[in-house]
Amino acid sequence: MALVGTSLFVPSASASPLPPGTQPQLTVKLLNANGSGCRHGAGTKLPVDAHVLPSGAVMVRYRGFSVSGNDYKSCVLFASVATPAGWTYQIPAVDNQAVVSLDATETASLSTAMWFTGLKWTVRDTEKVVGPKTGAWNTSAVPRPAAWAPCGTSVNVSVAETMRVAGSSTSTAGLVATTFDPPKWRRC
Repeated sequence: MALVGTSLFVPSASASPLPPGTQPQLTVKLLNANGSGCRHGAGTKLPVDAHVLPSGAVMVRYRGFSVSGNDYKSCVLFASVATPAGWTYQIPAVDNQAVVSLDATETASLSTAMWFTGLKWTVRDTEKVVGPKTGAWNTSAVPRPAAWAPCGTSVNVSVAETMRVAGSSTSTAGLVATTFDPPKWRRC
């Protein structure tokens, strides 16, 4: 995956045919981020940033996405995605890195949804952790069945993350990062 655009991403692929043996690359541009977990004002910088990992995965980092007991916050990321001509892709998993500080029997849950514009959900998953727990909490949402982007067209991708904490205000959880695993490719 390659990142593009003024806020997060740089181009790396064109729609021209690829030389034999060349690995395709996605061209991704973050269009917007909305929600209580990624709130920003008009004309201000998005409260997320992203970079490409050496594996080809894309990691989105959040600033200020935290929630205290008996509350929730969410963030929906909207991105345009272009693929090289003659190829389609799937994202095999969406991984999340969170931190929690939960008192005994109190819980945090993280719901992840991802979809291609105009298509059904490709990922829909909720994971929960029960206290007492303090420290890192990692989740992974896998599409079942695997969903391929439509061939011959570029579509937008949306990802929604919702973090909830049940319990006293001393229990907290925060979403640190969402990583889109390196795409799997096939010819159309």
